[in-house]
Amino acid sequence: MKVARVEAYVLSAPQPEREFWVSLRPVLSVNELVVKVHTDEGLTGVGLGTAVASVKEAAQVFRKGFGELVLGEDPLRPEQVLEKLLNVTFTRALHEKSWPRPHVLTAIAAIDNALWDILGKAAGLPIYKLLGGHSSRARTYAGGGYYRKGKDARELVREMEGYLRMGHRGFKMKVGALPLQEDLERVRAVREAVGPDCLLAVDVNGAWSYAQARENVKRLAEFGLAWVEEPVCWREAKHTLPLLRRECPMPIADGHGESALYDCLRLIEDGAVDYIQFDATKFEGVTGSRKIMAAAELAHLKFVPHHDPQVHAHCVAASPAGFICESHADPERDPVWFELFEGAPELKEGWLTLSDRPGFGVELNEKAMAKWGEKVC
Repeated sequence: MKVARVEAYVLSAPQPEREFWVSLRPVLSVNELVVKVHTDEGLTGVGLGTAVASVKEAAQVFRKGFGELVLGEDPLRPEQVLEKLLNVTFTRALHEKSWPRPHVLTAIAAIDNALWDILGKAAGLPIYKLLGGHSSRARTYAGGGYYRKGKDARELVREMEGYLRMGHRGFKMKVGALPLQEDLERVRAVREAVGPDCLLAVDVNGAWSYAQARENVKRLAEFGLAWVEEPVCWREAKHTLPLLRRECPMPIADGHGESALYDCLRLIEDGAVDYIQFDATKFEGVTGSRKIMAAAELAHLKFVPHHDPQVHAHCVAASPAGFICESHADPERDPVWFELFEGAPELKEGWLTLSDRPGFGVELNEKAMAKWGEKVC
């Protein structure tokens, strides 16, 4: 079997009038790179890539021939293909072909995920079984609680209560954009709304200095939080997270903002995190993710992958180190999860049950592709 053709699409949509903000920046509600890898034997794999900024820039590398690097390759050997593509990131080709490294990494993730989809379809097995098959379901939480213009605590509570009715039993909300006392009141309102037995985490998105984080986590301790995510700004995090972890009254999660496998491994080796995060749609795909999964298990840590549950639920279900995965539960914030896929796993009482359909077990909804998609090549 050989790779015969590669197609790339950008999914995007106009920003809502009331933008969704994390602590320091707005986020895009539809922002996906979709790659279809076709084989000469009729199998097609679909892979997703994401980025903090618009993926339209990442898609440009396909217009400039990046997808041609995998033509003729064996799609059932993702390790070999990934090594070939990653090796390009330290060659002159990046400059000569105008392939910026961050955009290449997004493209590589999408290609690798598509190859795993093919591998599963060729084997007749779902990805979670190919990765180890520890369980057939994955715990999930609703990622929400974004800042929006005019959004007060009452609207925030209504949002979280809506996720509770959907079947979620875990929740994550944003902090860091407001004075601490105001954020504490927001967290208190959510904790009272969802009750003491539901998982609740907060995400700072790197808005605090180390000195601020040391004090602020103490104030958050009363809410019984499952973790605090990205509590320290980019400039200080690598050095200070291990220091913060020694005295933090709750677990620390970090890693999904990294751009390389070794950056995640460093967080584990330095004792910087209780929960390692990764994002298979941002860097090195499933192939890289399974190495982080193994490293977490050997270090007696849990992993909590970021975004895209149609991919990461398989990772969580596959490993004894898998704790929980994120699911953006607001159709306005993330219509992709609600509309792009057919056959998405069923949510019940905070768990996603995976099917035995091969590959990722989902198919693209072509109506949604037509609605948001722009073919790049």
